[in-house]
Amino acid sequence: MRIKVLLFGSPGHGSFNSCGLAGVEAARQAGQQVDLIWIESAGPAIRAARLIDICHRGADLIIAYGSPGDYPVAMAAMRFPHIHFIVVQGSYVGENAAVYSVREDQAAFLAGVLAAAETRTGGLGHLGGVKTDAALRVRAAYVDGAHRQSPGMGMMTSFCGSIDDAELAFDTCEAMARRGVDVVFGAIDGGRPGIERACQKFRLRQIGTHIDWTEAEPHLYLGSAIADSGRCIATAIKDYAKGNVRFGASTSFGVESPDYVRVAVSPTVGQATKLALDEWSQAMVRGEVTPSAEYVGREFELSGLLSRL
Repeated sequence: MRIKVLLFGSPGHGSFNSCGLAGVEAARQAGQQVDLIWIESAGPAIRAARLIDICHRGADLIIAYGSPGDYPVAMAAMRFPHIHFIVVQGSYVGENAAVYSVREDQAAFLAGVLAAAETRTGGLGHLGGVKTDAALRVRAAYVDGAHRQSPGMGMMTSFCGSIDDAELAFDTCEAMARRGVDVVFGAIDGGRPGIERACQKFRLRQIGTHIDWTEAEPHLYLGSAIADSGRCIATAIKDYAKGNVRFGASTSFGVESPDYVRVAVSPTVGQATKLALDEWSQAMVRGEVTPSAEYVGREFELSGLLSRL
């Protein structure tokens, strides 16, 4: 089999792509030959042109990792019906295209439960980068989880405009800290060091995303909302080898599969909080709880935050 995996961005940049690299490595360790190709995060037309060029060189299966792969795959799948495509964390499906994804909203919901259970000031923060549909759903689920655990909990949410700008992330967290926030859900990627600096300076605690940040910094990270999208790469390749991919459909993994979706917690987290997380997880598995997909409330711009300090 000729298998190619496309990652968007730059090597070594961000936890989302770190998950993707881990998924590629897992597939290789399972005995699959996988070609890894990096594509710069340029415009959709440029990404599509790159993918079409890759298709001309031949492949049996092409996996595009992340929603930036939706448009390129939609363009390429029609032109190359003999090639199979899978978009991880995307939405495009077709006769020769499928989606594999993890429920980031469920992980974010549990992050909200964790934040509400562990806050000391009653002030919670959410920091996102760019307002994509996925980012908005993650924000809504986080707020929902916090408010279901502790109704009336204070919440400040902001999108700083970039997932990779550490200075913007630091400034926004500083403004939040000065208004009483003590737990921040950092739903950004390359800009995470800015949140870490703010946590160290203003004694905040952070909840990370994608990978288990508590392993390296258990006193800085209260927890991590793990939605292991990289694992989908290895699973999709395994399914393809067995002829089990459902083309024209989406395959999703949630809290019923904790290897894919869960919240990792720091050793500092209390037993009562762990029990609450387990109860909410089981409620989602049973279908009794569905994280909200919409947020209705105030949103804070950095300029407005600074002007009110």
